[in-house]
Amino acid sequence: MTILYVVRHGQSVANSKGIMQGTKIDTPLTPLGRQQAQATKEHLSGISYDHVVASPLLRAHETAQIIAGNDANIHLDDRLKEYDYGDWDGELEATLWDKYQQYFDEHHNLLAGSWEVSHGDTYDQVKDRLVSLFDELVATYPDGKILVVSHGFTIKLMADLVLKIGNLTGLSEPSNAGLTKLVLTPSTKTLEFYGR
Repeated sequence: MTILYVVRHGQSVANSKGIMQGTKIDTPLTPLGRQQAQATKEHLSGISYDHVVASPLLRAHETAQIIAGNDANIHLDDRLKEYDYGDWDGELEATLWDKYQQYFDEHHNLLAGSWEVSHGDTYDQVKDRLVSLFDELVATYPDGKILVVSHGFTIKLMADLVLKIGNLTGLSEPSNAGLTKLVLTPSTKTLEFYGR
């Protein structure tokens, strides 16, 4: 089985300012974000990784470097990029919640169909690229332990891919530097825990 230790990046500058940050806005980690990544590194200290893969966006790459070490061979993969919020990328979240209330629930979880207005990714587009990545990792590292560093909404869609939730309003994004564990085989996908 292939074990994925999936980490959301630490707090970024855009996160700290309440800015919707998908693929177009790419800010570095804050000092708090670096501390969060360091804490996750310490939590995972007993694990030896067979492979490290991260989103190429700065906040995720920085987090991977902190957790795996600057000298680690980190593979950057576009399939791990954040969900693309389209025209909303870079806008204040509070402004979007107010202006497009029909696309957010009471907890500010993004609802399906928002892409019709934002011109961003659909959920299925992201999940298709994640299936491709998972299949590749299982084939290449059938007994591997892999550190994966990605983004909040993309990790939420990973969970949906495994659990087939469908209605994502019942699932919040993992916290910054939160840890999710997936166990994959050629025929199964198991979510062991989410966003710890």
